[in-house]
Amino acid sequence: MSSGASVDEKWLEKNILESPAVRQGLNDIAARLLPICQRLAYQEGCDDFADSLRIETGTRPGTKSPTGIKRPYARVIAGSEHASEQEHGSLRYPRHNFFRRAASQL
Repeated sequence: MSSGASVDEKWLEKNILESPAVRQGLNDIAARLLPICQRLAYQEGCDDFADSLRIETGTRPGTKSPTGIKRPYARVIAGSEHASEQEHGSLRYPRHNFFRRAASQL
């Protein structure tokens, strides 16, 4: 049973998806997560991983969304050469799960 209510896509984009307050909220969460993740990496001796962490912001392209909505994002990413191996583990590196552990401390 549908209520028949619909949301104007232009209103949604203007007031929510492109809202400075929404983007600021996403950036605030990423900014809180970054130092926690860096601290965990430094404590475990992964200095190159900690030094390579940065915040990336942007807008998703909306190609996978059934409605084509382009959503903003802000995320903490690691740019070191072995970041994926250090985060998820490999034969050379133990698994650290810095991002998951940092998110649980927010």
